[in-house]
Amino acid sequence: MEQPGNFKKLARRDPRWLVSYADLMSLLFAMFVMLLSFSEVSSDSFRRNAGPISQAFTDIPPERKAKTPTEQTPGGGRSVFDFIRPQPEDIDDESVDEQAAVEKTRQVKDLTEKLRSILAIELQREEVDLIPSDSMVTIRFRDRAAFSLGDRELSPNILPTLDGIAVVLERTPGRIRIEGHTDDVPITTSLFRSNWDLAAARAASVVHYLLRTGLIDPKRISAEGFADSRPLKPNETAEGRAANRRVEIVIEMVPEAQAVGTGQDRK
Repeated sequence: MEQPGNFKKLARRDPRWLVSYADLMSLLFAMFVMLLSFSEVSSDSFRRNAGPISQAFTDIPPERKAKTPTEQTPGGGRSVFDFIRPQPEDIDDESVDEQAAVEKTRQVKDLTEKLRSILAIELQREEVDLIPSDSMVTIRFRDRAAFSLGDRELSPNILPTLDGIAVVLERTPGRIRIEGHTDDVPITTSLFRSNWDLAAARAASVVHYLLRTGLIDPKRISAEGFADSRPLKPNETAEGRAANRRVEIVIEMVPEAQAVGTGQDRK
């Protein structure tokens, strides 16, 4: 029996093995579809990257968006669209930490520039050191710049400097810690039983003066005395002991949303 003309042309034009090859490709495609349907999407990286893309293409008001049959899974289960769309438990704390770190870095830079401006003379005289770090700024008063040897009363020369620092700290969110440090030479007087008393008294004197300006909320500030427990240099030489006798104002940066008692809050 003679075959129809169209079939005869197709048979002459295409090899017979192509039909089997096409069947094989169809079966392979069906197999991969089945594997994908049985697989569980659990990659955090996939959800993190696919979420913004999905939002960009599906940013439709909820009242105008109707669920497709594929999204409506029986029994309240999660479909593949649920894995693409950001879920509450999928929110990565790393992004929040990165934003906080960037904010602290900006605050440290701004505060350092302001303090460097008002402490220009003291820095030039090497009476004060300004030490920025990742999340804090330290103002270090060297040896006798703030106190006479063995005394807890602030030097009159340092009072205008503290006034300028208080103005800057009023507008800077963060916690303020005053630290007193001494050398290892023992002290025993009617006022101080040891270097611990002297270090704490000096830190308290700075706190009292800053609070007396009325610019800083007491909730933000604290005083600590460390005596000779945290030396900068060995106490074996006069230069080393002089370096260890110091008072430090440490400003710890915090996100503005967490700042307590800043000047903006009280006004």
